[in-house]
Amino acid sequence: MGQRYKLIQKIITILFLFFILFFFTNLFYNHNKGILASEEEEEEKGRLLCGKEIPVGEAMEKTGELLEKIVGELEKIDINSYYLIKTQREMEELAEKCDVKKYCTPECKTVTIRDVIVDCIADKCQGDPCPGKKEIDKLFNEIIAYNNQIQEAKDKIHKLIYEETESLCTKENGDISTKWEKSQCISITIQEAIRRKLNLSRGEFNKCYVPAAELEKVRKLLLNCDTVMSQNLPRETKTEEKGIPVCTSLHNWFCCH
Repeated sequence: MGQRYKLIQKIITILFLFFILFFFTNLFYNHNKGILASEEEEEEKGRLLCGKEIPVGEAMEKTGELLEKIVGELEKIDINSYYLIKTQREMEELAEKCDVKKYCTPECKTVTIRDVIVDCIADKCQGDPCPGKKEIDKLFNEIIAYNNQIQEAKDKIHKLIYEETESLCTKENGDISTKWEKSQCISITIQEAIRRKLNLSRGEFNKCYVPAAELEKVRKLLLNCDTVMSQNLPRETKTEEKGIPVCTSLHNWFCCH
């Protein structure tokens, strides 16, 4: 019961994290609506130059993929739990039809065994006290199978959260790995990769954020991937297609100036 409670807590935490991600990006998007409206005016003063893509979209997508897998396993637990309970009830109904007294009514007989008087020896049963035994055994085996599938799904959820990993020596994860980790091709859990990308994104958003009162003095813009790609602004990405830099995630952002 304790492990189940901890598992539920972990899933709720991930769901909360996913919600915060969407809230976080929408907050910055709304903050920049007014800025994006004056983009043409900014371009007249000089072409915008964008820095490295901020991997908030990658964190969102990784969280979504992880949640999708977890929900899939939770659905398996739900379905198998339903059939386990249903089958258990069927087995109990059959077991209730078993009647030992009906087929096995012992009658005491006084007998002597090796000069020792035994007061009561029960007669053997006449007939089958449990006529549905074969069906009960079949249902019992089904219950075991359902229980095994539930346990497998729980183990898979634990593995998804605590054990499933990805390499840090890929281009996609180049921004969240140290030189040593990249050289050693270290692997980290998906959960840790999401955490690192979130921390990196938060730091980059903070660096690029400019209060409205200072916008005239400091020329920094937070632009989403779609805006940067559609205007073909100079940018630094981790992914290329036919030599053209493209966003690793369409939900990534850029700090441009």
